[in-house]
Amino acid sequence: MTYVYSVNAACTKDDTEEFRFINSLPDDPDEEERMLTFHAGAEAYVMGRVLYDEFAKHFQGKTSADHPFAPMYAATDKVVFSRTLASADWERTTINRGDLVAEVKKLKNQDDGYMIVTGRSGITRVLLHHDLIDEFRISVRPLFLGQGTRMFEFDDIGESKPLELVSCHAGTNGVVALHYRRRRQPTNTRKTRTARRHESARVDPRHPQTTTRRLSVVDHYLLK
Repeated sequence: MTYVYSVNAACTKDDTEEFRFINSLPDDPDEEERMLTFHAGAEAYVMGRVLYDEFAKHFQGKTSADHPFAPMYAATDKVVFSRTLASADWERTTINRGDLVAEVKKLKNQDDGYMIVTGRSGITRVLLHHDLIDEFRISVRPLFLGQGTRMFEFDDIGESKPLELVSCHAGTNGVVALHYRRRRQPTNTRKTRTARRHESARVDPRHPQTTTRRLSVVDHYLLK
């Protein structure tokens, strides 16, 4: 199922007049290349059963001639959170039946880099509510919707979450691609130069320090 978003932050499903208008917009090669590069760099994709079934239907067993994203999805780890999905035969797919919040925290602490979670799914809303999403990539389409559902409701967000703009690209087709990062309160880690030098000297090169893996949400996929 594909969702697309309007200027007033509403989404519509496929097989509607609004969706057909948005899908008829011309391609923007520069933005497509940026998105392809971004998705190709992900360490993993996090999704639920519904999105997994949709992705597998469109991409499993396909080549770049069928869709430019198909080989990339096949080569990247996919973590599916589901208690009802019996099995997953798409390569590099793991079914996780544990607690979503606890398991995603573990995934974020495993390595650096970033993971991607997609769309206005129940998984995305839960992760947003628990403040586990670090980046938001939202494409705004040139349309005001008179019906549909909001991208995120107040209950999904919980407490207000300040963001900072990383980039903004206005496409040749009227679509504006926004990249926001979660603005978090810095921890009190101020140290003197001498303390930092001593701390650095104590680091064992056999066990290098790592940073936390980021979780980035992408607003939609157009499965053309």
